[in-house]
Amino acid sequence: MTTGPNWVELDGVVNMRDLGGHTTVTGRTVRWRTVLRSDNLADLTPSAATLLLDHYRVSDVVDLRTNGEHARDGAWPFNGQVHLHKMSLYPDDDPDDPIPPWHGQLAATEPGEPRDRNHLTALHYLGYFTTRPDSLIRALRTVASASGATIINCAAGKDRTGATSALLLSAVGVPADQVIADYAASNQRIRAILERLGEAATVGSPEYEDRVAAQATPPAVMEILLDRIDRKLGGVANWLDRQGWTGDDQSALENRLLD
Repeated sequence: MTTGPNWVELDGVVNMRDLGGHTTVTGRTVRWRTVLRSDNLADLTPSAATLLLDHYRVSDVVDLRTNGEHARDGAWPFNGQVHLHKMSLYPDDDPDDPIPPWHGQLAATEPGEPRDRNHLTALHYLGYFTTRPDSLIRALRTVASASGATIINCAAGKDRTGATSALLLSAVGVPADQVIADYAASNQRIRAILERLGEAATVGSPEYEDRVAAQATPPAVMEILLDRIDRKLGGVANWLDRQGWTGDDQSALENRLLD
């Protein structure tokens, strides 16, 4: 079993790591250099992009950002050498609309659900499974069919990427404790993420510390999400089955990911 976050330290990203080393309940191991999870790739330097192409043999990117995020960032570091798969976890948005498609969603809860931040965040993530199952299934199929390594990324590499990585690991039988630990590892990079998002000028202010707390990835969030997937969606395997995930899909994913 992997003993901690397997950080990939490259110029232009602050929250990239290799999902290799996780072990399944049957004793198989997730291959190294097969799936990376990351924050936005737009600022990768040419040398960093070259290392990903040469050392990791990256062939595909699952990009979970919205149309608006793509329009603002613009840059793409791989010059046509990598297949870019755009698959937002929110409703498709107008890139010129200043209001992001997730606006107000974090406040939505179901009757009887607690309204603390951990529950609100977990239920927000659960919305990815109920509103954009098409994108989550495409993400898994992209990983399964890739000729080289796949990068899963969003803006910060912790929320949309965290939920998608949790689904991927769960689908191949990685137990909950490892899935939770992988999600929580982004806590180590929250301040670097905020700096990258342009909030360094407010470091030390009470508002900045509130922002750090609001962007955290505590283990409890993933614990709640996995519990709600079990209780409300019937578990990962049943949810996948209802989305048209087949035995061939499962075999392809396991053959691609597991030793």
